[in-house]
Amino acid sequence: MRLAPLVPLPPLLLLPLLLPDAAQAQPLALPVTPACISSPFGPRELANPRASGDHKGIDIPAPAGTWVRAVAAGTVTAIRRTRAGTGLEVELRHADGLVTRYAHLGTVAPTLANGRRRLAEGEALGRIGRSGITTGTHLHLEVLREGRHLDPAPFLPIAPCP
Repeated sequence: MRLAPLVPLPPLLLLPLLLPDAAQAQPLALPVTPACISSPFGPRELANPRASGDHKGIDIPAPAGTWVRAVAAGTVTAIRRTRAGTGLEVELRHADGLVTRYAHLGTVAPTLANGRRRLAEGEALGRIGRSGITTGTHLHLEVLREGRHLDPAPFLPIAPCP
């Protein structure tokens, strides 16, 4: 039996094979605009010795006070100030089972502080700050499925910062 030669797949066709969770998910909206990734998901060199070397999300730089918006409609499952590096964070659970965490916030939106628990896509949930361990103002965004951290970048229309 003679086998056909392997034909390399274009990178976009490989995405569902390499990132099955991203292939099953709906694209998410940007939480801040304009947006770029200053620190990607995964292992990283530490600029701050108190920061984690295993980066469980992406960092999106933005000026202090910029509104952070829900990437998809969801229910608030937590608003907390951690003693760990993420500081003030909001966690949302979405209909497709994804969970998103928005960290290093300066404040939460007044509607959430007053008890509102459902957010529409694009609705404000807080403002950029410098809570937790940071080297500058930015949003730290995490995406989880069944408790497992996923790289948020494939879910978003975003590229690395220049």
